[in-house]
Amino acid sequence: MNLIFIVLAALLVSAVVLRLGLVLWRRPKTDGHLEHHVVNASVLRDQLAELDRDRRNGTLSKQDHEEVVQDLQRRALEEAEPPTTIVSRRSGSKYAALGLAIVLPLASTLIYLRLGNPAAISPVPAQSIPNVTQADVQAMVDSLAARLALNPDDPAGWLMLARSYRYFDRYEDAANAFSKAVGVIRVDPLALTEYAEALARSSPNGFVGEPSALLGRALALNPKEPFALTLAGAAALERRDYDQAIAYWEQLLELLPPDSDAARAVTQSIGQARGQRDQSTTSDKLGVEQPS
Repeated sequence: MNLIFIVLAALLVSAVVLRLGLVLWRRPKTDGHLEHHVVNASVLRDQLAELDRDRRNGTLSKQDHEEVVQDLQRRALEEAEPPTTIVSRRSGSKYAALGLAIVLPLASTLIYLRLGNPAAISPVPAQSIPNVTQADVQAMVDSLAARLALNPDDPAGWLMLARSYRYFDRYEDAANAFSKAVGVIRVDPLALTEYAEALARSSPNGFVGEPSALLGRALALNPKEPFALTLAGAAALERRDYDQAIAYWEQLLELLPPDSDAARAVTQSIGQARGQRDQSTTSDKLGVEQPS
């Protein structure tokens, strides 16, 4: 049961008991029946209000609500009967206050446990999420491929399949699926970059040709696409354009958190590209100086 609910309920009951108890404790000589009537009428009103709240909150059914209300109405009529007792002294009021402090909380608890729904305030237990294995993912990919074979006019489905093939390093299949998703990837710089990667990894020519063209289109759409900058630098390094590779990676470095692992990896790649550039420059100079 919710701890906050229990605390609030206890405070509410305590406030009611305190208020009624003080009235009984401090009251001077009075008619015993009137005193009893006032107390019970207040209790009945509080109980009716609590029942109405439970009914509105859905923790009390309509039938149970009507039965309890009828019972409280009957008790109210009984309380309205002419007095049969006469004067009670102040000591009797004190005993009534003490009795009320004990009986009212106990009665409220019993009524709620009988008519309420304690389980409704308990937090719903979190359902365990089953582990998805690689075999499950492969089964889903195969199912998607089978569906697209029957209904090929689904560019978004082909894009999902292409990315699934990339997950399994099936780059040739991924490139084929990307080619059928042109309707959605032509304005998506990330998808264009993924397509370029799939083509480069599945071709012996690497980034030469269409992969480099796709990277150019991706960067034209978004010059700050991190994956496009990464592969554009790799493509430049592949064709030994070290300055261009360094330029792409320096742009990428500006987009990364300074102390991140990715930033350190890019910084290392820039250093390696500079080292290869310097070595290439030295070799070219030596080649020129040597006699043919």
